[in-house]
Amino acid sequence: MKLEKIAYNIYSLTNISFAIYENHQKVYETDQPVLPERLREELNKEKQTLVENHRENRNVRVQDNYGLTFVCLYIEHRHVLFGPFLINDDYEKYIDRIIFKFHLINEESNMVENYFNNLKILSEFQQNLIVSMLHGLEVTNNESIKIFNVQVKRLDQEAEYNKNSEDYNIRLVETSNEIEEALLKIVITGDVDSAKSFDFQKISTQHLIYQNSSFTNMKTNLMIFDALCNREAIKAGVDKILAHKISNNIKFNINKISLSSELKYIAQKILVTYSKAVKEYTLLDYSNNIRKIILYIRKNLTNKISLDDIANELFITKEHLSRLFKKEMDITISEYIIKAKIEEAKKLLKHTDYNILDIATLLNFANSSHFSNSFKKYAKMSPSDYRKSSSN
Repeated sequence: MKLEKIAYNIYSLTNISFAIYENHQKVYETDQPVLPERLREELNKEKQTLVENHRENRNVRVQDNYGLTFVCLYIEHRHVLFGPFLINDDYEKYIDRIIFKFHLINEESNMVENYFNNLKILSEFQQNLIVSMLHGLEVTNNESIKIFNVQVKRLDQEAEYNKNSEDYNIRLVETSNEIEEALLKIVITGDVDSAKSFDFQKISTQHLIYQNSSFTNMKTNLMIFDALCNREAIKAGVDKILAHKISNNIKFNINKISLSSELKYIAQKILVTYSKAVKEYTLLDYSNNIRKIILYIRKNLTNKISLDDIANELFITKEHLSRLFKKEMDITISEYIIKAKIEEAKKLLKHTDYNILDIATLLNFANSSHFSNSFKKYAKMSPSDYRKSSSN
């Protein structure tokens, strides 16, 4: 029982599985991985093959096509198979490979991703240390301990994978283009409902923003996705300064990502944010001068805005300015400015703890009474009542 005790102690310390075989038959295994059944069956066959091919009295290590690494030892007339573990953190490409091969979606693809995220990454020294412990050696730097790398997969199997992968990549490009067009259409039309309901979970991790193999490349693809949405939003009429602010915020969130499981959440956020911007800020339906007036007002909500200021900005007389705005908008510029400030006040009342005086001052109302009276006129309730109703 000495071997079993040492192996189990290592398992307790590292949480890395092991199995013991006698005459090539498994007699003990710590646990079965939580994986899709077909993948789990293939891994069991791989381990069985490794044990059966291990005829020499030496320590061998194999890394399979999925990046999973095992060490096989022959001790006390029994085989000990230790693993799987990883030898580096660049394993996203193996997750993609598994998802492609087994056509996994939704819960099963998450299962694979969680499995890899929980695997231990062992250095060469750590592997040698474990082998030394299994052999019951007192010193860990014993020169007689050597791990031989072996290849358990046949080359024709790898060639077949590469051929299938090439065919798949052709189909992938076509499908990804369709997906990209659908997503960008959601942005340019400001379809917020479709953006919120778009199920990124059902998109294979091979498509669009997830098609590259490494975690770093996936984050880069999110940056590209942001740039594409940003471009479409500006085309739809979103102000460039606003679009730039949105993009900076999204890039900050992308850079903070530490888990691949967060990628889909950020992708959804990109789609929804730009769709909302188009829906709420697009000005394509207005003439050029009216667009400039509205954008000027939006950019200066916290300032005192006068007709003279706008007229000077557009290089036209304030009389002509007033006539243009009233004719197209059916409201005076002064009324529009107050309404725009009240809409901004609603957001501040709903999403901040600023008191009413602070909001009145921030939006450059003459005093809190002027603000409250204007708010009641357009919102049909007082600022304090609005805050209470929006918090319910």
